[in-house]
Order: sequence, then C-alpha cells, then structure tokens
Amino acid sequence: MHFKTLAESFDKIEHVSSRLAMTDLLADLFKKSKADEIARIVYLCQGKLAPAFKDIEVGMGESYVEEGIAKASGYSKADVDKEFKKRGDLGLVAQEFFSKKKQRSLFSSELSIGKVFKNLIKIATVSGSGSQQLKIKLLAELLNSASPIEAKYLVRIPLGNLRLGIGDPTIMDSFAKNLSEEARKNKALVKGVEKKLKEKKEEKREAELEKKIRLKVRELIESKYNVYSDLGGLAEKLAEKGLKGLEKIEITPGVPIRPTLAERLPTAKEIVEKLGRCAVEAKYDGFRLAIHKDKGKVTIFSRRQENVTDMFPEITDAVRKQIKAVDAIFEGEALVFNEETEEYFPFQVTIQRKRKYDIDKMAKEFPLTLFAFDLLYANGKSLMNLPFKKRRERLGKMIGKGKTIELTESIETDKTEEVESFFNESVEKGLEGIIAKDLNAGYIAGARKFAWIKLKRSYKGELGDTVDTVILGFFKGKGKRTQFGLGGLLTGVYDEKEDKFKSLAKIGTGMTEEMLSDLHKMLSKIKEGKKPARIDSELKPDYWVEPKYVIEVNADEITRSPIHTAGKKKGEQGFALRFPRMIKIRQDKKAEQATTVKEIEAMFKRQKHVGLSE
Repeated sequence: MHFKTLAESFDKIEHVSSRLAMTDLLADLFKKSKADEIARIVYLCQGKLAPAFKDIEVGMGESYVEEGIAKASGYSKADVDKEFKKRGDLGLVAQEFFSKKKQRSLFSSELSIGKVFKNLIKIATVSGSGSQQLKIKLLAELLNSASPIEAKYLVRIPLGNLRLGIGDPTIMDSFAKNLSEEARKNKALVKGVEKKLKEKKEEKREAELEKKIRLKVRELIESKYNVYSDLGGLAEKLAEKGLKGLEKIEITPGVPIRPTLAERLPTAKEIVEKLGRCAVEAKYDGFRLAIHKDKGKVTIFSRRQENVTDMFPEITDAVRKQIKAVDAIFEGEALVFNEETEEYFPFQVTIQRKRKYDIDKMAKEFPLTLFAFDLLYANGKSLMNLPFKKRRERLGKMIGKGKTIELTESIETDKTEEVESFFNESVEKGLEGIIAKDLNAGYIAGARKFAWIKLKRSYKGELGDTVDTVILGFFKGKGKRTQFGLGGLLTGVYDEKEDKFKSLAKIGTGMTEEMLSDLHKMLSKIKEGKKPARIDSELKPDYWVEPKYVIEVNADEITRSPIHTAGKKKGEQGFALRFPRMIKIRQDKKAEQATTVKEIEAMFKRQKHVGLSE
C-alpha cells in the first residue's frame, strides 16, 4: 500500500466525530491492506511502531522535527518554528509548507508503507554519536518524497501525537465488521446467536441477528487480545486465516496478558454477602508486575504492559532461583519491604525504583520484595480457567526458598468480623487495604468483574476509595501559580462503551510546587489547540491534552453536576467530585485503565449521603 492511501484515510478519520463512522473508515482501510502489511498499518493507527511491550518508540523532539521539515521544504527552521507557535501542530505546519515547497528534491519516489516503516524503525533504534542528526536526515528523506497530506502524518508519528481519536476498541470493532460476513457462514456461531434473539418480526430479527453476530465476533477478537496483547500480530492472523486465525492465538511467555481488574465495595459485610467464603489478601501499594519465565529467560511487564525487566535485577535473579517451573507466567506486587522490622515502605519510596539509570545502586539501597498473588500459566499450560483456589495452591508450591519472592498474606473466610480484622491488621502495617477473591473464579483477563473486590482504607470526610482520573487539559496559573504555567487540571474517567473520556473534576489542590512544575513540563509536550476526538467535555480548559496521564484523586464525595459529562444521560445530570485533591501521578496505569464511568455510578449509589446538588 502507498503511504498516501493511509494518510488520506487518517485525514478522513480525523475529520469525523462519530465512532461508528471511524469504524467504517478503518474497516475500509483494513480491507485494502495486504496480510503482510496489515500489522504495520495497525501499529501506525495506534500511533506506534510495535506493541507496547517491545519498547520501540520513535521519540523525536519538536526541535528535531522542525529541522527535518526545514531540511526537506526549503524553509528555515525559524520559519517553521514561527508557524508552529501560531498553529500549535507541526503536522499542520508541514502540510502547509509542503503545499508551497521552496525546493524540489532530485531524488524522490512514491512512499510505500514499507519504506516509511523502515525509516521510522531506524529513527527509533539509532543511538550513539551523531544519532540525532541521522534521525533528522531519515525524517527529511521521507518528507522529500511526501505530498502535503503525507507530510502531515509523517511529522505527527515521530512526535507520538496522531490526533485521530482511535482507541483499541474501535480498531477491534472494525475487524469485527470485516469478519461478520464470514461469521454468518459459521453454523455453530449463528445458531448460538439465534437462541438469544428477541425480535419476532422477520425484518427486525434479521437486523438484530446482524448486530449480534458482529458483537459475537468482536467478543471473540477481544478475548484473544486479552491474552495476546499484540493487536498488529492479531490483525495479521485474521487477514491470513480469517476467524480460524484466532485458534492459533494462545498464551505465550514473553507476550503480556491484559491484567484482571478489581471491583470495589465499601464494607466487609457487602463483600461476604457477594462472595460467600473467599480468599482475602493484603493489598500492597507498589508496582503490579507480570513475570514471564521461559526456560532461562525472564521478562517483567508493568501494568501498562511495558517491558521493565532491566529496572528490577533482583527480581529477575530471584525468578531464576526461586521459581520451580520450566516456564511460567505469574503476577505479583513489588515494593520496598524491610524484612527485619516488617515495615512496608510507602509508594513514594518504591517509585524511586522505576528508573533507567543508577539501577544497581538503587537496588542495593531499596531492594524490592515481590509478593506473588496469581499464577496464569505453568509448564506449557494455561491455568486461567482453573478456580483461583487451585491457582494459588500451585503458585505456593512453585515458589522455592528465598527472600525476594513470597506469597501475599492471605486468609480464607466467610465471616465479616474476620475480614474486618484482617483489613485492620493490613492497614496498621501501612498497606492499602485488602482484596477479596472468589475461590471458584477463573482469571478474567482485561476485565473488571466481581471475582476480585477491593476494600481500601478511607479517611473521615472522604470517599471510601480514591479515584484514578485521566488528565484531559490544564488551566493557566493565576496569582502565585503563574510562575508554574499551570494552576489546575481538568480530569475525567473512561467510558468503556463509547471509548471516550468524560469530564469529572476540575482539580486545583493537593499539588505541591514541584508537582505543578513537573505537570506543566509533562503536559506542555502533548497540549493541543482543539479538543481531542476521544474527549467529551463541556468545560473548556486553556489547553487540551491527549488523554494519556492518570492521576490518583481523593474527594469528599461524588455529586450530581450540570457541567460534567461523566455518567450524563438524557434527562440526567452527570457526576462530579466534591472537593477533589490530587494525591499522585499513576505512572503504572494507561488512560484506559483509569476508573470508569460505570465505577463512578456504582460508587455514587453506595454513598451513605448524597451530594448537596442531588
């Protein structure tokens, strides 16, 4: 495929706001794609060059991209910078400058997806002396052959800001649309769907059947993505084999599984009523890690599915020594723990271990203990469908002697007072609280179900749990805060059904001067002049940002709100946080892993006292 075809599809997607229209445009694009190029096209749709766990990012700064534009267009860097300050989008600057190019290249050819990808991979992986100039040269080489519309997206990709508003759910919806016709020929699948049809009239029944077949296909695709989180690789198998390609996708050590997520309830009594006899584990405030062992090779993934193996050498060594299995995938929470005093250090200490430099020094100063809590795969077999009780038993037998890896503290009970007692003991030790687990439930990858229920410590006058919100924009500082360039944040929560981020709170407290400065630096790199497509907000900040960063927030309560869009339905107001206060940045979470609208609705219903505006 020519890159121009992809760029023109991106441009159409950028200019529609309906998720349905985006899905249709993506489905058309994927239909045109050959099997040997579709993985690359999917990665580019995600704004990446590879799945997150392969850690390949282009990562060019604005200044270097400006040089690339200048080098290929004949304009000066000062010209480019001046226009960028005016427009706030180097993609639009490139599109304009290449529509009135001052110089013509002697060597130019029509750009293919393969050529673009080859240069972008080189830009991402080149290092050492002179690497920045080589990156600029490689980008300029692509821009030399680019039309204005191609230049727009060739520039946005290295900056990591495509501005399309496409999330993984929309990409999977487009796969499902393209495979619906094939699914109709699958008699067993159609028969299963027909049993659930409600419409009686033939015409309406046919429309319902079509819709439910597509939903079933989407469900099958997502179930595989949950255990093999490489959307490009999944697309390639679908392009080659259709729905049969899904049969070839299995749990593989070295490819992360999307983590299961916990629901929340406010009391031990409600947990026992919901689960009956259950496992109750201590909830640790550290790094949630997925450990993959494949013979002698150990890979560690964060909750965001980043490869963080190099950051935690003591855990890597311990896995080789303590884990008695040829291959295994298990999860645990790593934090700084003083074994002699049995003291759990706060997250602010543990977070210092997430770094790329001085790793050995920090490992000696703040050694981690990994508290293992679930086993998903061992000795060539998936254990995800086994009851939790059996998975934990196997996990306990698999961990050999050593000080770095141990099982989480846990009890089994169906008595409210025992759950409460264990909760209080955990909080007294400095832990976050507890997680109760259904003894008979399998591991539900990528979903939030009542198989796991968390109960966290609360404080008088505050919500019974914190909320993880996504930063949607920021406001300029006033008064003393003008020196930081940032005075407050507009934040929201994730709507899974719409694949959008809905506004929930305007936050101006809880931030130290250092936090304000750091947030401004961080957000300035991704600020946008217009509202990103995946944001739904009636409030307008001074600057929008691409939904990327998650912050943990506490508040007095959840109230109804006429100005926020989280949970807003026809005839109903949305939800807001009353007196929200920032606690910390959640570097371990992706935007889609933040608190959901559905959770906010449930928390609101559980409040003993509704807000004043209700």
